[in-house]
Amino acid sequence: MGFMLSTYTAGWAQPPSEDRDASITLDPLVVTGEWPPVPLSLTTSHVTVIQGDRMAARQADSVTELLRQVPGLHIDQPGARGGVSSVYLRGADPSLTMVLIDGIKVNDLTNNRGGSFDFSTLNTGSIERIEVVPGLLSAVYGSDALGGVINIITRRGSTQPSRQIELAGGRFGHLRTRLQAQGQLGDADYALSAAYLDNGEPVEGSDFRNGTWHANFGLPLSDLMEVRWLARYSRSNSEVFPDASGGPDLAVLRDPEEREIEELVLGMTFDHNPLDWWTYELKLGLFHRREDAVSPGVAPPAPNRPFEAVPGSESDTAFRRFELTLAHTLTPLDGVDVTIGAQAQFEDGSNRGQLNFIGPTDFDFSRDTYAPFLHVQLAFVPGLRVQGGVRADFVDDFDHEVSPRVGVAYTIAATGTTLRANWGEGFKVPSFYSLSDPVVGNADLKPELSQSVEVGLTQRLWSERITLRLSGFYNEFENLIDFDPMTFRLLNRDDVETKGVEMSLQVQPWPELRFNSHLTYVDSDIKDSTAELRNRPRWRGGFDINWRALPVLSLNLALLAVGDSLDFAVPTGERELDAYARVDVAATWTVRPNWELFLAVDNILDANYEEAIGFPAPGVNPRGGVRARF
Repeated sequence: MGFMLSTYTAGWAQPPSEDRDASITLDPLVVTGEWPPVPLSLTTSHVTVIQGDRMAARQADSVTELLRQVPGLHIDQPGARGGVSSVYLRGADPSLTMVLIDGIKVNDLTNNRGGSFDFSTLNTGSIERIEVVPGLLSAVYGSDALGGVINIITRRGSTQPSRQIELAGGRFGHLRTRLQAQGQLGDADYALSAAYLDNGEPVEGSDFRNGTWHANFGLPLSDLMEVRWLARYSRSNSEVFPDASGGPDLAVLRDPEEREIEELVLGMTFDHNPLDWWTYELKLGLFHRREDAVSPGVAPPAPNRPFEAVPGSESDTAFRRFELTLAHTLTPLDGVDVTIGAQAQFEDGSNRGQLNFIGPTDFDFSRDTYAPFLHVQLAFVPGLRVQGGVRADFVDDFDHEVSPRVGVAYTIAATGTTLRANWGEGFKVPSFYSLSDPVVGNADLKPELSQSVEVGLTQRLWSERITLRLSGFYNEFENLIDFDPMTFRLLNRDDVETKGVEMSLQVQPWPELRFNSHLTYVDSDIKDSTAELRNRPRWRGGFDINWRALPVLSLNLALLAVGDSLDFAVPTGERELDAYARVDVAATWTVRPNWELFLAVDNILDANYEEAIGFPAPGVNPRGGVRARF
């Protein structure tokens, strides 16, 4: 969890080398949802780890593009990067997925999306790896982790100092610059980066610009103590047609929605190992987010249907969360780890806004949470690992919630087979917007609840050159919050179940060639209703191939196929979006030591598809640039 001490197995965008190629076959440590960290092969759920070498091979500009190849995860991004990027983990609503940056929660509870995170604001410049853990993790993180957790882990310093500059440009006015430095100063390590992106206008009416600054410092106070600091600041400006407007193809009002977003993440962690059997961690985290938004609204589909319009609006929201976590891990016996600790969380948010023809939408809200927790890992029987945990959350103005979780992994060494199973229960307290918005808010809302079951296996073959992972899951959600048009308020009214299967396959016959593929089937249903959930394709799958064709040339090919899904827009009502397949390619050429040229072409076959009604996907999108290290 958080900044827990661990050794990462892949560097960030290192130059081509045999050592780097070999490293991708190692078993990375997973820190998300684990006390203490465990190897990926021993996790009890279908965890996906996107490492630095894979990011570099894809030449992806955004976290959104990297997440598209994760099993069980669907993304919609209307209007290119200017629109809100929403993640659906195993069919769960985006508001039910918790997002972390180095273990610090970054969901904003003041937005009108239930607290879901907007991935469009994240670039890949300072990221070392991404861990995606589907399923219930309330036993570790409390509220908001019903669908799963996505942890963005940033780069740290290294013993080998390096400096990097990158310049890139592309079609539609795309422009990107990055500066990075990492190394050591005495005993301290550091990683610094600054990045700017102008995404141009790949789709009519869309515009996105982002600047991000990041710093990560570590200082060992002794062989047994370390302090680490994190600072990240991001500022984004975007324009896009409003949600459900019909986009550039169908929107009646032609003015875009404008947003200005600032995000600040600060963190400090102190790790100490005073005795062989005792370690503890103290972590402080601060997240602050401000968003100014102006929307023209959405015109009604016909003059005689004015009540189907969405009024124009202005809003200025601010949200702040401070976290304090203390955790002690004890190892009384070999193969037994017991972690006991507590977390205090202080949140406050506000909105100053206006909804045209209706009135002000101002609110102020604050909430404190106190949560003791206990986690146990047992691995004293050869091949068997059992983990269990429980957390009790005491949240202002709500009854306390107890969240248990149990997982088992059993490895049959003779066949290279690992069997997995886990079960958990969790909750999500209503967001500040849901409780306090003067127009649609409802102070009587109850927490959303869930329970989840997952079973699966991991099969390793051919001296671990082939790894196959299969999982089946069932999630049941109760009291889901939704808008009721009859009362014009948010209500607890839906019970939803999602079930499905996931497959991922990694094949690496030799160090120069790696193949990754995934396939997911998800069936999401509203209980006692014939209505269909939107933005939930039943089928999705894909693959990416990375080939070191020459010592100085790396090639990448990626395919993503997504089945049809239901969407809604005011001009059309509900409508089915057609299935689509998209192909991306990328190449990196080391022209001389420490100098690289790179080229990427998104949607190289010019697939014509929509991720939201009236928002066409960008066409063929080439971009390229140069990267220098010194």
